[in-house]
Amino acid sequence: MITTGIEGLQDAEWDICVVGAGPVGISLSLELVRLGLSVLLLESGAVGPTAAAQRLGDADIAVPKYHVPMDIAVQRGLGGTSNLWGGRCVPMDAMDFEARPAVPGAVWPIAFGDVEPYFANACNYLGCGPPVFELPVEDLRIDDPDFRFERLERWSQQPRLGKTYANRMRAEPNIDLRLTATVVELAFLPDGRVDTILVRDAAGGAARVRVKRMVLAAGGLENTRLLLAARQDTPDRFGGQDGPLGRYYMGHLYGSSAEMVIAPALDRGIDYFRDPHGYYVRRRFTPSPDLQRRAGLSNVSLWPDYPVIYDARHRDGILSFAYLALSVPWIGRRIVVESIRRNYVGPNPVRRLPHIGNVLRAAPQTSMFIPSFLYHRYLARPRMPGFFQRNAARRYAVRFHAEHLPDPESRAVLTRQRDALGLPRLAIDLRYTETDAEPLIRAHDCFGDWLARTGLGSMEWAVPPERRAAHIIEQCYDGHHQIGLTRMAATERDGVVDADCRVFGAANLFVAGSSVFPTSSAANPTLTAVALALRLASLLASAA
Repeated sequence: MITTGIEGLQDAEWDICVVGAGPVGISLSLELVRLGLSVLLLESGAVGPTAAAQRLGDADIAVPKYHVPMDIAVQRGLGGTSNLWGGRCVPMDAMDFEARPAVPGAVWPIAFGDVEPYFANACNYLGCGPPVFELPVEDLRIDDPDFRFERLERWSQQPRLGKTYANRMRAEPNIDLRLTATVVELAFLPDGRVDTILVRDAAGGAARVRVKRMVLAAGGLENTRLLLAARQDTPDRFGGQDGPLGRYYMGHLYGSSAEMVIAPALDRGIDYFRDPHGYYVRRRFTPSPDLQRRAGLSNVSLWPDYPVIYDARHRDGILSFAYLALSVPWIGRRIVVESIRRNYVGPNPVRRLPHIGNVLRAAPQTSMFIPSFLYHRYLARPRMPGFFQRNAARRYAVRFHAEHLPDPESRAVLTRQRDALGLPRLAIDLRYTETDAEPLIRAHDCFGDWLARTGLGSMEWAVPPERRAAHIIEQCYDGHHQIGLTRMAATERDGVVDADCRVFGAANLFVAGSSVFPTSSAANPTLTAVALALRLASLLASAA
């Protein structure tokens, strides 16, 4: 059932309390119910976003160019940040779970095999089809194994999970979903277990609720904020002031610093396409584990993309039409998520006149493109997740999505300011350094060499060697992928949660979501975060 407010919370008992009705919280709750448990699911927002709820997440951001504003990073409401999600589903790689010299200071206490069995069900909850993440290009044989071009990203057909699962949760008697119910305090017993939580509603009303077991699934920053607030009166809790809680904040490196010209053999494999089950997928170039070890690479995915669309010198009417649409924020946000919109629109000021000229010069081509794009993007089911514009020269930008290295000084801490419900606000210091860029530069060089060796193309840097690290860092920003702040580890000295996502020193308190990842991988985190949450559901059910 779904209820707004906190009335009657003190009078009932549930097997599990889950905080946060985003993609992780919804999937976790539904799986717990499927396994026979009852769930209290607390969501701070309403059915849709409200200004008052969004303001609860306001934070001080040390370097705004590195971290998006909080109203873009998170959304309080049914479905959480799935309402801001583009729908890309990519699993982490087996190598991400290994100890790697290129990614110092982080070791997963579990193996890829501990998570892999849950990817199929995670794909089901996220609506991206079967867990098939490899598909070679037909009749394309690549003998050099340093890079692969059969790795797939999958796209959800139902990325707004609140809308997708609202009716199911409304009809489920073993889920008590409370909207506008914000957890502001955790109260602990002497043995470290959570005893009660304090929940406030939008009007300031309060209810103290007893919990048996509790899972924080409110997003990386909010999970961290609740734990930091719970440590205020007990400084040694969760590893203490100098411990890992709130540290090692990671996102990803994303952008383009090179161009590639591809051979005709690759041309048919570079666009979005529908797999045999009807789901949209797209291929990525990925370095082999052996190459990563030999060259000291962090993990990365590369793929061909259209040229920089904000530079009107490309003289392409369709790309200019895309720029014009994306440059108007309220239109662009209906086409792609805000982080991608900002990346493609580029730096201010917005210059529309040259792009209007390109559209007019290519009016016949552009007019044929527009209705087809609108149909496939908004009317067709499944909808196309984006568009890719081929060109006769087969020349494309090399888009990268790369691993962000763990850094203890990249972190979130509490401030003296409080939100409207009394919870301390966060100060966020997300950092990118040349140390993050150096393995990515080597990966590009290896990729260019591989293209030349295989005859599949060529790569050309956009900037000279002395500018490459700075050029990459200039493009870096995140805040959507809130990784590492409550990292998983074998000991309390190195992490906040153990291999079962249980908070060290708090036997009935767990954390779910990307904040438990010790490393960021090159993969977008949603799929792996949901898979880990489903693993947690299985562990909780088996211990009931």
